[in-house]
Amino acid sequence: MDKSHYFDHVCQDTIPTKPEDEATTPTDLVSEAVEEIMDNVKKAFSTRDRDE
Repeated sequence: MDKSHYFDHVCQDTIPTKPEDEATTPTDLVSEAVEEIMDNVKKAFSTRDRDE
């Protein structure tokens, strides 16, 4: 199948995205969750915060 025209028009093989959501990817939620988990782990094991 010739896909040379793939990016020349809207492809029917993609999932439509709302214009306001075009800057968001599915992995953004995962990244935010991992960041929050790491912050919580760091806070839980930090001795500096407990001494103050």
